[in-house]
Amino acid sequence: MKMNLMLPRFERLIALKKTGAQIIYVDDNPFSVTSEEIQPANVYVQQVNFKNVVNIVEKEHPDAIMATTGGLNAMQIAWQLSESGVLSSNNVTLLGIKPADLRKVIDNQKLRELLTEINERVIASRIVADDNEAMDFVREVGFPVIVKPISASHDTSRFICNNTDELEDALDVSFKRTYIKRCSIEQSIVGYKEIEMVGVRDVNGNKMLVSGLEDMDPIGIHSGDSIICAPTQTLINEEYQALRTATFRIMDSLNVTGTCHVQFAQSRTDSNYFVTKVSPFFTRNTMLAAKATGYPVTYVSSFLELGYSLTEVKLPAKYSKYLAFMEPTMDHVLVRIPLWPFRDINDVDQHLNTLMKSVGSTIGIGRTVEEAIIKSMHSSQFSPRDILPSVSKVDDDDVINQLIHPLASRILILMEALRRGFSIDELSELTQIDRFYFYKLNQLLRAQSFVVNNPMSPESIQVGHKYGFGDGMLAELWNVNISEISKMNQDVKYQVTYKEIEPSAGEFLENTSIFYSSYELENESHPFEGKTALVIGRGGNQLGPNSAADYYTTQILISLKKTGYKTIIMNTNPNAVSLTPQLSDKQYIEPIQLGNILNIIDIDQPDVVFLPGNRHYLANQLQQFTNLNVIVLPPDQKVASYKENQATTAVDLFVQKGEILPVTTISFFKHDNRTDIHHINDYQEPMTNWESDEVSLIAQAIDVVNVGEWQGLVQVLFDKTATGKYSCTGIRPVRITETAFLTKTTGINWINVLVRKYLGLLDMNSLRNQIVPTEHKRYSIMAAHFPFKELQSNRNEGTTKQEVGSSLSFENFS
Repeated sequence: MKMNLMLPRFERLIALKKTGAQIIYVDDNPFSVTSEEIQPANVYVQQVNFKNVVNIVEKEHPDAIMATTGGLNAMQIAWQLSESGVLSSNNVTLLGIKPADLRKVIDNQKLRELLTEINERVIASRIVADDNEAMDFVREVGFPVIVKPISASHDTSRFICNNTDELEDALDVSFKRTYIKRCSIEQSIVGYKEIEMVGVRDVNGNKMLVSGLEDMDPIGIHSGDSIICAPTQTLINEEYQALRTATFRIMDSLNVTGTCHVQFAQSRTDSNYFVTKVSPFFTRNTMLAAKATGYPVTYVSSFLELGYSLTEVKLPAKYSKYLAFMEPTMDHVLVRIPLWPFRDINDVDQHLNTLMKSVGSTIGIGRTVEEAIIKSMHSSQFSPRDILPSVSKVDDDDVINQLIHPLASRILILMEALRRGFSIDELSELTQIDRFYFYKLNQLLRAQSFVVNNPMSPESIQVGHKYGFGDGMLAELWNVNISEISKMNQDVKYQVTYKEIEPSAGEFLENTSIFYSSYELENESHPFEGKTALVIGRGGNQLGPNSAADYYTTQILISLKKTGYKTIIMNTNPNAVSLTPQLSDKQYIEPIQLGNILNIIDIDQPDVVFLPGNRHYLANQLQQFTNLNVIVLPPDQKVASYKENQATTAVDLFVQKGEILPVTTISFFKHDNRTDIHHINDYQEPMTNWESDEVSLIAQAIDVVNVGEWQGLVQVLFDKTATGKYSCTGIRPVRITETAFLTKTTGINWINVLVRKYLGLLDMNSLRNQIVPTEHKRYSIMAAHFPFKELQSNRNEGTTKQEVGSSLSFENFS
């Protein structure tokens, strides 16, 4: 069977290979690991859109299309393929959901009709073509209402309107964004709890709930911007079972095979709920449910979409054979905190509302909600070197205003309000957040107070550890060296232990090798025999290297495995490909901080520690421990040497000891005639005018590189003057994003080359034979993407610190 995969996860590829399926892959993401694990002839580096997919279908004639991992965009394209007759005329099967049922998901009115038919409550809604129709609807249901554009793209804009003026403004913006001059307007249920359910279903109708998720923030704040707990924390059993049953009923009505993510609005005062969204495909929170439970959702769903039943799915050996059809149970709590880009893009409205503004998230896992909250906060952007960062300088009026109109610092404001004596009932009324969470936050404040007031005591360490305060956090709080905390732990025999994340909560013997820290008696993580490498992940996605950093981390893991190392990954990003279980031998979901890293090193005794990414502070901290073999890849950008702050062209070289190998040449695109270093986001390989200028420019670059100072991948920057001459403006290590670009365009895995170089395993003869720097067949172009439109920013061009991703394309020589 041949299949066309749209944006699949790496774990799905592993499952599909076991079936013997021939895979056809389309994606223009230069940071895709999946594309490098498929035969190059079956990879289409193209934008995932209707036209390109039609061309591929007509050329390759696949038996089936699997679009569920590509999100809403891929599902919309699948629907277009069905509606246009492309699927039927080419005898192509759509996996996961039948075209007729998919239409009920894509078409909001069809979905409403389906849900009403199966007696599921939906919010009153109407499609309107002008302001008058909108006002007629408001007269029926009253304010508040929510307005959203009907867009062909995944437009997440939602506008809450409390009066006529706000309604007119929202309609004006929405009509400009819609492609058919229609908007959806619905009654608002702002203030309800947002509950999410993730389930799987097989072709025989067997169903299983993977996990329930509870948004701490109420309806009115986009789920992507909300703090989320798994499992649900405040539902009584009757409410939980009602939502579970509703999820199964919806999956049956849509004939879903594979995964389905359903979102609900749950009343705070009674058992009533509304269905707000149905996603029979992979979403961010589908993956969050998988991370929370340890259940291999992607792997299992791949087989279910192919027609296997739950009882036929054979899980990898590390899982119990019963788990494919046994609902996961959790003996721990996961908390997710979003990450926002406001530090780098400050010209946008920073209030949290129905428009999603986060660019990633980070997670914390512990035995209690308090412990998980602290770990997720410690992993978030608030302050990587602080303990419960303070917003004490905010005056009382601003605190009240932010309680009602939240900003990204929401959780800090909630804690500050508790410090200032706001009652839990008052805060719950102002924020519509369940009282439960304020009790938990209050417990954290009490624990912090005890620790502060009883420094360097065994009781303080015990209380701190119980509530998630790691050794590094305690050391900073007490202003002592972390080694003193470690010594106290040894003296009182209070050592960190690690617990396994697995779907049976200890019911069966399993070996998922996914761990989180605790301070209990039994340690479930044990060191490997033989060579071991620890790779420290990037943490939650933020602007800048973003997905490129995780690609880099993943490639390091793959390279280390090929060289015979047992690999360990430490990360906190729930969407990180580097946390795919098959890519490493052990995973730790722990805050990327010195104390946590040292604890893992103490347990696993790795022979080498890899630190991918440009993290000056952490690199300096680790390199102070002379007993650690720390390799920073790529080398710290602070070693870069600039004569001028601009460049139009570059030569990439590989330096191994005293030898310099030319790799290729690069041209940088000019935006608004800006050629300064911080605005170089888009690349072309080879350089413009490569036929006439490349050979001489490479020679010029080699002349300026001192092999005593530079090693590995090195980029020599040039500025082309008005006279046509090239002037050297600087030298720097090749950045993460450009290393990924070089890997895709030259056909050489440069991350693998660097890993082998620094391990002393590089075969230079083989590398020399692969590099032919002046033979080019086409231009390769990488263009940066920025989140300005989604955030409603007025910016058009961004810096390297504002990138959110990139796309890759190829262009023939003219």
